[in-house]
Amino acid sequence: MTKKKVYFVQVNVTYSDYIAYLPYAAGCIAAYAWEDKEVKENFELSDLLYMRLRLEESLEKIKNPSVVAFSCYIWNMEYNLKLAEMVKEKYPDCLVVFGGHNVPDNTSLLEKHSFIDVLMHAEGEEPFTALLRQLNGDKDFSKVYDISYRKNGEIVITEKKKVYDITNYPSPYKAGLFDRMFEEYPTVNFHATLETNRGCPYSCAFCDWCFTKKIRFFPMERIFADIDWMSEHKISYCYCADANFGISERDIEIANYILKKKTEKGYPQVFKPCYAKESDDTVFEIGKILNHSGIDKGVTLAYQSLDEKTLENIGRKNLTLEHYSSLTAKYAEEKIPTYTELILGMPGETYDSFCNGLCRLLENGQHNSMTVYTCQVYCNSPLAQKEYKEKHGIRWERQPLHGIHYPANFNGVQEYYDVVVETADMSKEMWVKANMFSVCLQSMHHLGLLRCFALYSRYELGISYYDFYNRLLEYIFSDKEKYIYKLFEEIRWKTENTEVSDWCYQKDIFSKIGWYFEEGIFLDLVYNREIFWKEIEGFISSLGIEVDVYEQLLHYQKSILRLPCIKELKIDTQYDFYSYFENIYDDCYKPLEKKKTTLSIELEKQIDTWADYAREIIWFGKRRSATLCTNSREKVEVIY
Repeated sequence: MTKKKVYFVQVNVTYSDYIAYLPYAAGCIAAYAWEDKEVKENFELSDLLYMRLRLEESLEKIKNPSVVAFSCYIWNMEYNLKLAEMVKEKYPDCLVVFGGHNVPDNTSLLEKHSFIDVLMHAEGEEPFTALLRQLNGDKDFSKVYDISYRKNGEIVITEKKKVYDITNYPSPYKAGLFDRMFEEYPTVNFHATLETNRGCPYSCAFCDWCFTKKIRFFPMERIFADIDWMSEHKISYCYCADANFGISERDIEIANYILKKKTEKGYPQVFKPCYAKESDDTVFEIGKILNHSGIDKGVTLAYQSLDEKTLENIGRKNLTLEHYSSLTAKYAEEKIPTYTELILGMPGETYDSFCNGLCRLLENGQHNSMTVYTCQVYCNSPLAQKEYKEKHGIRWERQPLHGIHYPANFNGVQEYYDVVVETADMSKEMWVKANMFSVCLQSMHHLGLLRCFALYSRYELGISYYDFYNRLLEYIFSDKEKYIYKLFEEIRWKTENTEVSDWCYQKDIFSKIGWYFEEGIFLDLVYNREIFWKEIEGFISSLGIEVDVYEQLLHYQKSILRLPCIKELKIDTQYDFYSYFENIYDDCYKPLEKKKTTLSIELEKQIDTWADYAREIIWFGKRRSATLCTNSREKVEVIY
């Protein structure tokens, strides 16, 4: 008997000749389906397509299919639609199935695209297996939970189940579904995904991460086996797909096991979790395990917003700022970097509330790193629904997906996502301005270009961070002849013209990949530092710092910025700036002492090219302040 051929398509965000994620979602569904006796006897798992090849190349890999199933997200949706249409044209009897987070929980995709036959609206393991069984039997798809499909020209929506017991779900790693990929692409650095649970107890309006509020756990045996597989296959980077890693005490045991495998085998080298929203002792313990061993680069203290009205609108409960301040000090004492995530464009937020929120985090000790995301619109999030959108005056624009930290090669198919650019509380003009404030603050403060001046001005001159960075932004845009104006104006134009810009910074000297705006600003100004220091002098000299301290502070600020081709450096000052700033970071301010001080710094490693600098110091190191030679990884000796 000839078996029916089934293909899965889960292409990466872009084709790369050196990095690719293994197609975990498609692998999970396939692993479950082919454990079913009827499926195994009647269907052949022909291929999992995961590289972003040219459409014609991908189509050529699909031979006489009975089913082609597409895993959809923002980075592959346009590709999937075009390939699915080509498949249907070539094989009109093939069943085309779309699932994943970019499939709306309605029938709009079926209504719009005649080449799609079935939509899956929940976790796919059990519904897809049931679909194959019905395809082999009486073809009564109405018996399959959580799908919509066409029947006799009409669209049918089946009964919803949503909550599935994942306890006995097989792993695609142990099933061997990815093994051949290492032979097919021997030069590719494969990244892998680890799931330890599914579900999220929170109800954030901007999020569609989980299908259920109930958290369901995979057995520890499966989790350890997956980690073993990654270690044996030399997976350098493992992304944890849990919505809240650290929400369970057993996650400490998982973190220790990852450390054990890295110690024994060298892999995985990096484990990147999304930490639990409510940071507690469990997260702190995991942070120590992963960060002291270099497996992770920091711990997230997620806020999203500090505005009470906004938090109410999005259903988000935050840590108190007092607790946040104590956490940053606690992590700083253990030399564990922390970073804070916020989202710009949420309903209720104004320019002042958002920018003040950033500065309130500085006031409470977050000088290391922030990540500010634009508010993206995911089709199944509450924010994307018509009633919510109208209630809060939300307007979004369709933005081309850009290549951040990878070469933007989409092989002829541009991807897009929707981003909120206006609400009832923030106009598009103020949204652009808030973006520029964020870019200015992150490049100058968190990446460190003017951090010393901002801190000194705050503690000695009483200039608030909000005033400092608003004044700085006004200064930057005050003279169109300056290099710094032209650099920021290019970023401002890209921000304003969302629908046609590439929304990233790229220059070949820093490699072919794209950078976040704040990263690009920092890289450009450090590379052109003589121009920067000359042009910024008018601003920093206007702050009112006494001449003697000003000259020494400027020397110190310039000296601690990390540069290529340096392994050791000595910094001589008339003031003990190092202790002064370290005390601020540790939340125990002491006045600046006039004391002859020499810093002798041996850097962890020397970086010799600007491309390596951008990758190692910015991409890999910004969350631990690697842009400053005084960060905790370096050997700093203070001599008085």
